[in-house]
Amino acid sequence: MRRLVGLGVLIAASATVAACSLLPVLPAPTPSAIATASSTDDISLGLTRYPIGERKAVDGVTGATLDGKQLDITSLRGRIVVINAWASWCDPCQEELPVLVGVANSSDPKSVSFVGLDVNDTVDAANAMVKKFAIPYASIIDKGAHLLAHIPGVPPEAIPSTVVLDRQGRVAARVIGTVKPGMLEPVIAELQAE
Repeated sequence: MRRLVGLGVLIAASATVAACSLLPVLPAPTPSAIATASSTDDISLGLTRYPIGERKAVDGVTGATLDGKQLDITSLRGRIVVINAWASWCDPCQEELPVLVGVANSSDPKSVSFVGLDVNDTVDAANAMVKKFAIPYASIIDKGAHLLAHIPGVPPEAIPSTVVLDRQGRVAARVIGTVKPGMLEPVIAELQAE
């Protein structure tokens, strides 16, 4: 019994350390979100999909990007949008960046847009990471994680986290934690077929 308790504590501690979030407690997905997942593997990987009737719009995510321009997520309506919350000091964020960059580079920019949300970072460190990983998309600066708080279904300061918005700007899927290879492509394909 002591070994089982010890193992449970070790697993819980590992899960907490694996993400950079200051608040690692996640809200449970709704039963219909679980029921509509394409497989139980999606849930175990941290991917939650939302049926059309349960999707919530993302508004209020706007601001200066690392390259000094302004970007408002609502200006991308009509496209599928992948928003990834990251920071240069977050090791799991660096781990997932090659996957995100690969999917972004292989996606049709006329129908799919990627946007970073650089949370609680310095501009110099963030720009160094953009250069290191050759990130091809803009990242909005999010001091204090205030913009991240506007994304439905994402716990405050949960990084890395990624949401995929449908063409109406609603959260169709989310990943709390590291995006794994092959995770986003099926979600994007399904949304393109809607």
